[in-house]
Amino acid sequence: MYTYKATIVRWIDGDTVLLDIDLGFYITRQERIRLARINAPELNSKIPFQVRKAKHARAVLNKFCPSGSVVSITTSKNKKDMYARYIAELIFNNKNISNYLLELKCVKKMYY
Repeated sequence: MYTYKATIVRWIDGDTVLLDIDLGFYITRQERIRLARINAPELNSKIPFQVRKAKHARAVLNKFCPSGSVVSITTSKNKKDMYARYIAELIFNNKNISNYLLELKCVKKMYY
């Protein structure tokens, strides 16, 4: 397990975020990260209801944890999804963001 501090650049959708990750020694890396254990509706869906749900999930994230917020991420070296994004747990103000979205029923639980 690896833990880093990161700054949110922007929320891409309800389960993907673009982060500036602080690797230490004044080295940062910008990376797309997938939130662990959840699956949000897709923004590019052909079903209007799914698009509304996806926009709602992203709006909830923008309000709870806006761009510029500092988060803590925990990931492991080999955990990547099919798009080569790291799968990670994000913590903001001592609250796990995946758990927060599950509590609000904005996303569904994902089983790997």
